[in-house]
Amino acid sequence: MNTNYNPLPIHLAQHDPQGLIIGEPVAQFEIGDYKNFVYLILDWVTHEAAIVDPQFNLSIPLRLLQDHGFKLSAILLTHSHHDHVAGVPELIRKFPLIPIYLHKDDSFRLENLLGSECFHFIKDQDQLKIGNIVVTAFHTPGHSAGEISYLFTSSRSYLLTGDTIFIRDCGRTDFPTGSNEEMFSSIQKIKELPIETIFLPGHHYALECATTLEIELNESPPFRCKNVEELKALP
Repeated sequence: MNTNYNPLPIHLAQHDPQGLIIGEPVAQFEIGDYKNFVYLILDWVTHEAAIVDPQFNLSIPLRLLQDHGFKLSAILLTHSHHDHVAGVPELIRKFPLIPIYLHKDDSFRLENLLGSECFHFIKDQDQLKIGNIVVTAFHTPGHSAGEISYLFTSSRSYLLTGDTIFIRDCGRTDFPTGSNEEMFSSIQKIKELPIETIFLPGHHYALECATTLEIELNESPPFRCKNVEELKALP
């Protein structure tokens, strides 16, 4: 048996995000004091891209998009806590009318921006296209009522989990609109995905930058909980 086997692609198996790698469909950046991960979904055939959870100071990802000839065609929000949406006003100024996707239950934190026709509400199982890449929305509340995880496949399957799933952990449920019951249900829903699905969390809280469902089933306390009470009892 190969004890050095790692189910992650090399650029996601590092302890630091590697940014944009030519030919790879997802780019990962760490931005801000809260260790936020900001992602690009990249279709290298059509050169269309989406940005997920834009923080402040997007100069590096935007420059790389320009350098590689990509058009930014969508903004995907997993939820609307400030550290995941702080870069939205900047993007609206730079890209007027760019579509911004989020769940309606998380729109209340963005009321000052919702007059813009950019915003589009999505719900569970809705599908979006970034070039030829089909992205499916998974409603995964628990950390926030409108939390969405985004699933797409491009040679591998990727789930951008926002603050629902972290590496060996899950998101806090004690914020307004959080819920232990909904978090437990969301974890059970995510467990039904193929075990090789790569999880891309919203923060760099662990040493690693990414994980898989198979790893989390074996190593994550929230994934081993049999009921809501066990989840509530976790530290």
